[in-house]
Amino acid sequence: MINKTKRRLSYAGRVSAIALLFAGNIAYAQDSISMIPEHHSVKPQTVLIGSWTGPTSNPLAQKTAYPSEGIYRVKMNPDGSLLPLDRIKLENPSWIVFSKDHKYLYTTNESEEGQVTALSFTDDGKLKFINTVSSQGQHPTHAVLTPDGHFLLAANYAASRKNGGVIIFPVHKNGKLGDSVQHISLTKGSGAIADRQDTGHAHSVNITPDGKMLFVADLGADRVHAYRYNPDNKTPFSADPSADLTLPAGSGPRHMTFSPDGKFAYLITEMGANIHVYAVSSQGLKEVQTAPLTDSVNEKDKGGGGLLFSPDGKFLYAANRQSRNEIIVFPVDKATGKLGAAKSYSAGGIEPRAFAFDNSGQYMLIANVYSNSVIELYRDANDGSLTPTGVALSIGTPTDVKFLP
Repeated sequence: MINKTKRRLSYAGRVSAIALLFAGNIAYAQDSISMIPEHHSVKPQTVLIGSWTGPTSNPLAQKTAYPSEGIYRVKMNPDGSLLPLDRIKLENPSWIVFSKDHKYLYTTNESEEGQVTALSFTDDGKLKFINTVSSQGQHPTHAVLTPDGHFLLAANYAASRKNGGVIIFPVHKNGKLGDSVQHISLTKGSGAIADRQDTGHAHSVNITPDGKMLFVADLGADRVHAYRYNPDNKTPFSADPSADLTLPAGSGPRHMTFSPDGKFAYLITEMGANIHVYAVSSQGLKEVQTAPLTDSVNEKDKGGGGLLFSPDGKFLYAANRQSRNEIIVFPVDKATGKLGAAKSYSAGGIEPRAFAFDNSGQYMLIANVYSNSVIELYRDANDGSLTPTGVALSIGTPTDVKFLP
């Protein structure tokens, strides 16, 4: 009798457990959780994706069946979804710059024999080739227009040769690039890190919002070189060594950005994985803070990359690559320029080289080079946090993201 009772209880327990499991599965299947917080519809927008073209031999890179062929034009719909529209074939269009009126764009062709290409937009929004000029160096990785629109500057990183520097082209009224008017040679490295700093490597060209000064981030020399701008001179940029910045050995300065009011500058270092904050004056830059991207001392956790303010100027976003592949978010004190406590979020891929906000500031698109993906994140305007939306584009080795207004 006792055995029969035990068997009945055991059977009843199993049935109850199965019923509970089944009920739990039903509840799980019926409850749907939104991928992102409640958000507002955005106006349809166009975004351009730059890239390294063809296959890559980098060991970090995932194999893609469809290597990139140039610049891709993509539509962002009101709900944040992305629709590829078309592409223009170009070799390694890795960095994109718009003219102030957005009638023209310029891209660095980051190849062994570097070039810079000028393009325009057709009436239906497609890209149209204007002309290409030699960058007179290797691997031009960054470019900028002077605020007056008179000149385009490109940084020759020169990964394989000793001729890094900056090349300067006049910009004609029809958007065409003229013959170069100045070449700034940066060939001396700090030697702090073998193979990375044996020679100079100009990684970015950064002009102050008032257009008066140029700062060139030289990853190979652990220096930021300063120049004064005078558009009426035959060579429009003159060196101002008194305003140069010297970084700790092995830092590798990479990119710089400015606060929306132009009062502060922010410099990210690649190997040092720090953000250096400076107050801007007519004499140059004065450091007020250094903020780390990570507390780790492991060199594999350090890989400073892109740097960008949120559209409202409340937060600064920075990429940390290498083994981390994160976007770091800092709140910004607008009065002092200083950065608050950082929070990190997954970039959703490998090697987040560049990123951009849509015109509403709700969405961030990240170019993850070696996972061949452009990932979309939702941005909370209150705390700056980032949440994956589940929206992504498959594009071979994307390197830049730029929204049209």
